[in-house]
Amino acid sequence: MNLNGFYNEEVLQELLHEEKITCLDYVYHYSQEMIDEFKDYCKQNGLQEDEQAANKFLDWQLLMEEEAHTEGLD
Repeated sequence: MNLNGFYNEEVLQELLHEEKITCLDYVYHYSQEMIDEFKDYCKQNGLQEDEQAANKFLDWQLLMEEEAHTEGLD
């Protein structure tokens, strides 16, 4: 699927779930902030900016969100 620009989270999640886009597509079409965070994540962890790194990055972001939510409940 050919994407241009940024899309809202719900659209990207649906496309990812339907396997119409990759994790790397998700990162690069979510926001400039996410792109910058992904590049920093790759640099800090010595990773290439590829699909495998994008998958790890999204897993890491989900973990950070869950931890922040859990800490907010304490």
